Amino acid sequence: MFEGLESPDARRAGDIFAVWRKILLGIKSTVNPNEGANLAAHSRIVDIKSGVLLVEADHPGWIELLQLRKNYILKGLAMYAKDVPVQTLAFRVAGKRGNVTGSSYSIEEARGLAESRLDREEAALAKAMPRAPAESKAASRPQEEMAPELSQALAALGRDMGVPL
Repeated sequence: MFEGLESPDARRAGDIFAVWRKILLGIKSTVNPNEGANLAAHSRIVDIKSGVLLVEADHPGWIELLQLRKNYILKGLAMYAKDVPVQTLAFRVAGKRGNVTGSSYSIEEARGLAESRLDREEAALAKAMPRAPAESKAASRPQEEMAPELSQALAALGRDMGVPL
């Protein structure tokens, strides 16, 4: 893997692997105190190019957990691996083909694919979200009285989500 690398480059590459593990081991959760150790055991760095760190995981579930901790990981990389500029993380499931260096898509094609996926996700989200009262059939029915505690809890939930309830 390190063939053709100069000694300082090989040392930096080795350092990034150690930093990756150190950052993940720093992840603690109240639900699972071993979350970071589990993430470290089930993921590894595969490639880095143009500020994108490609990470491989054993299962899509590990990728999802890594994505939830993405900001934490990027901050850790910026702090502990200053000489390795990483702007973002990319993930793949172990055994799947895909890399950062030999991408089969141009930037425009990749952007188009990402935008179409985003459009599909936004459409699905819009379909799943409840309609505004004026648009729904429920608006024409008289409202039943709601307990004040429930009304306050729903209002707080709506504020937290940025959606009026």
